[in-house]
Amino acid sequence: MPWATRACHWFVWIAVTAGILVSLSNLAVWVIPSVQVYAANLEMSVVRVNTAVAMLLASVSLMFCHIGKNKIIPTRIAAIFGLLVALIGGLTSLEYLLGFDFGIDELFAPGTFPGDTMHVFVVAPGRMSLNAAAAIFFIGLALTRLDAEVKIGKSNQYYNAPFFALLALLPSGSGLVGYLLSNGGFTGLLRSTNILLHAAVVLFLLSIGILAIRPDRRPLNHMFSQGSDGVLLRRLLPGATVLLLTLGWLINKARTVGILAPGEGVAMMLYGGLLLLFVLIVSASRAVYRLEGSEKLAVAALEKEGKMTRAMLDTSIDGILLMDSKGMVVDWNPAAVRIFGWEREEVLGGKLADYIIPERLREAHTRGIAWFLESGQGPVLGKRVELPALRKDGTEFPVELNINALAGTNSPLFVGFIRDITERKAFDEAMQESKAKAERASQAKDDFLAALSHELRTPLSPVLLSASNLKNDDRLPLDVREDLSMIERNIALEGRLIDDLLDLTRISRGKLSLRLERCDAHALLGHAIEMVQEESSRKRQLLTIAHEASVFHVNGDTARLQQVFWNLLRNAVKFTPEGGTVTIKTFNHENGALVLKVIDTGIGFEPELTDKLFLPFEQEGREGHHKFGGLGLGLAIARAIVNLHGGSICAESKGHGLGAVFIVELPPA
Repeated sequence: MPWATRACHWFVWIAVTAGILVSLSNLAVWVIPSVQVYAANLEMSVVRVNTAVAMLLASVSLMFCHIGKNKIIPTRIAAIFGLLVALIGGLTSLEYLLGFDFGIDELFAPGTFPGDTMHVFVVAPGRMSLNAAAAIFFIGLALTRLDAEVKIGKSNQYYNAPFFALLALLPSGSGLVGYLLSNGGFTGLLRSTNILLHAAVVLFLLSIGILAIRPDRRPLNHMFSQGSDGVLLRRLLPGATVLLLTLGWLINKARTVGILAPGEGVAMMLYGGLLLLFVLIVSASRAVYRLEGSEKLAVAALEKEGKMTRAMLDTSIDGILLMDSKGMVVDWNPAAVRIFGWEREEVLGGKLADYIIPERLREAHTRGIAWFLESGQGPVLGKRVELPALRKDGTEFPVELNINALAGTNSPLFVGFIRDITERKAFDEAMQESKAKAERASQAKDDFLAALSHELRTPLSPVLLSASNLKNDDRLPLDVREDLSMIERNIALEGRLIDDLLDLTRISRGKLSLRLERCDAHALLGHAIEMVQEESSRKRQLLTIAHEASVFHVNGDTARLQQVFWNLLRNAVKFTPEGGTVTIKTFNHENGALVLKVIDTGIGFEPELTDKLFLPFEQEGREGHHKFGGLGLGLAIARAIVNLHGGSICAESKGHGLGAVFIVELPPA
């Protein structure tokens, strides 16, 4: 109980503080003459010097015990001080019992001082009361033996300190009762010197402080228990003590003022005590009844939870088993019966290794258990692993295993969750054969495209060269030369398509390489513009150029960058109708990057189709794409090239018929 631990902690400090303050203030009277005069004038009651010294040593010892738990030096200091306290109290008690003066009463100071009002009540000069001596003796023994144990019987062990602390409560408590009831017989036990009130309070606090310093031990552990024993003690013990003392004090006051006649006090004490105890017992019984009701509800909840857990285990699709530290099966759910074929009764109490573990793995299984028992760890604990297992018919099959240790105080248990993954394995193998057939098909496709592109390119080259030469031959008629120019343009376009197929194959294989050098992006744009100028003029388009970039040199492959620029410009011209506008704009980003924008007033595309524009063979972003021709490879190749240059490319459009914007960003040289 956290609150009880905190309360005990603060009570120890209260006892230590009270003991140090009271003992030092009384010692000051014995050692400082001016304080003696002050005490005599006020007729102060001063404890004997041995009592003050013993209380100071006991308080300091208790403090060292509290702050030095499990530390050797503070614990030894506390024990030494406790031994001195026990000597002072024990020798004084012997003086009373034997009637012999050992000479310790005036060991530290004279037995009295001028004006000492308590000297006339002292049995022997400087001697403390028997109440104080007995309490001090038992307090000293408790502090000396704070963590010592005594064995009673074969197995019962008890700590010494609580026993001595309870004994110390009796004489100091009797003094407090005597003051409360104005009974001098209790303040001066067996006709000894009367114990002073502040000495009785300090010794009483120190005795309880010794109990509070170890609240996990008896009797405080029963007091703070959550069970019925704790409820009864918390209800009866403090209540009965306070009520009976209060009743005694009231009876004493009533007798003093004449309300009660002599002899009536005992009867009233007995009758009133019975009534008060009856009330306390009824109250405690009601508290125990409520506690037992709560416990019954908790037990019922646990039983319900247990039934639900058992139902979940019984209906689980995973095999669940429990195994002890010797490898014996403790439990086995129906799913395990279904998976392995062994009935629960057949495997309970048997070695798990003999039933479901292949022989070649049994030694590793035994080593794993031994490893855990020795180190608290295991090779597969808390992990999902795939292992082979055995069915009852001897067939081997794959399982997924997750095993954890349920560590107990004596013998740990292991809980295992096992799933048959035969079907999953078969599916995985089928799928692997299929992320394999598909890859082979893709490789075959790439090989075919490469071969096809090469075979198509080879016969076109001489045709293109012949058409180019013949169109400039003045001996041929003009209309023939115009036809040759048309043939040249279409063969060049066909060659471009074949080159795109080759580039796509290189990209898919990761073999598209660059020859980097410092190049003028504006100059490359100029070459690309020249290549589309004829088609743009034929469609009577307005082609505007705005070079605003001050930094326009980049590290790049001149041929590949010109290919990107040409693709973008060619698309803008192709998808922009007659009389439309194509704008080429360059500028520098804040980070110095070169930005190229190609803006057209063409057919545009829907915004949600933006990503598809850069996929190979995809032209769905442009409505009616078939009438414009092409394979849809240009933008895919452009993105790959720009990415290889460390740049980026994107497209924007507000919708069909609203034009498009393509943006390329390249890092500066």
